[in-house]
Amino acid sequence: MVSLDQKSKILFISTFTPKKCGIASFTQDLVNAINPKLTKDILIEVCTLDKKKNGSLYDTPVCMVMDSYQMDSCIETAQNINRDPSVKLICIEHEFGLYGGELGEYLLGFLALIEKPFIIRLHTVLPTPGEKMLKIVQSIGLLADKVVVMTKNSARLLKEDYQLSEDKIIIIPHGTHATSKTGTNELKVKYNLENKQVLTTFGLLSPNKGIEKGIMAMKEISAAFPDAVYIVLGQTHPNLWEQEGEKYRDFLQELIDNNGLQDNVLLINEYVPTRMLMEYLALTDIYLFTSKDPNQAVSGTFLYAMSAGCPVISNSFVLAKEMLDEKTGIILTTGQEHELAEHAIRILEYPQLKEEMSKNAFLKMRNTTWEKVGQKHVNLFHNVLGIPVFTSKLSNEYSK
Repeated sequence: MVSLDQKSKILFISTFTPKKCGIASFTQDLVNAINPKLTKDILIEVCTLDKKKNGSLYDTPVCMVMDSYQMDSCIETAQNINRDPSVKLICIEHEFGLYGGELGEYLLGFLALIEKPFIIRLHTVLPTPGEKMLKIVQSIGLLADKVVVMTKNSARLLKEDYQLSEDKIIIIPHGTHATSKTGTNELKVKYNLENKQVLTTFGLLSPNKGIEKGIMAMKEISAAFPDAVYIVLGQTHPNLWEQEGEKYRDFLQELIDNNGLQDNVLLINEYVPTRMLMEYLALTDIYLFTSKDPNQAVSGTFLYAMSAGCPVISNSFVLAKEMLDEKTGIILTTGQEHELAEHAIRILEYPQLKEEMSKNAFLKMRNTTWEKVGQKHVNLFHNVLGIPVFTSKLSNEYSK
């Protein structure tokens, strides 16, 4: 049992807003979902990961900055955490590219020094790991109190490919936002898309997103539906922008221009707030997911689209196989733009089919709201710490 004689802290270690990356947004949404459920004796703080260690960029709840690409910074941060008796639990967001060393191995040095209980969420779990990756993930599993993943497939891989103990693994799904309550037609008028058939992709741009496939599919789609518009919503990934500027976006725009699709494809270079994003998804007729990575474990953009009731046409990847079926969307078999276009045209030609897919996608995501995901984390904190951490009587049951 942990004494609560003083204000106790749960410390998240992650990238954090205003940094523009998916894990930063995820962590902010999760913290916002957890906070209302905690007692007044529990405080959430964040140690943000930032190569530049520019603490002035961040506001509360960020309390410290760690350069996870420098071992000295990792050691110093671990020592500072150990010296703070108010830190009772650490929650770590893991992605291999977030930490320095080969496959992010600097994290192991940090974890070996930590003298507090910690849980860690693996955002990526790859099948058939090489020797180095296997040892890193197994070491994380041995040190952690609990390992959180967001899909059944990731949990299966940790057990079968990495030999982690089933008792260590917890499944808590990626949270999703409430859909916009404003009507579709009203939103289309608001965004100058009245009487348009809208296809959408959103997220930070990089070549791995495969946006060119959606653009090329619009040649066939716009021939069948001249008023169809494909909206690509999002800025270039900041890491890519630092390396090559807007090279990829310029390539996409050239593709649009060369194929005469200026009226049918819109590249919107904005990092939009959540409310606006959910409005765009609410007015979307079909969501396109064209990522090239078949082993991608989870995608917030994919799940947000489903939670907003968007029929999804997706490349084949592990999350799509777990979440999509003929009632909620389409998984492409060839991955070619012609196949994508055929399915999109079929859905647009049959409004009843689109409506059924929309309803079923929404219903499938009803247990993934940020409120419910926040509650599952609070229950997990209680079980790891053995102390009351929540404001009301919550179930101690969470997904395993």
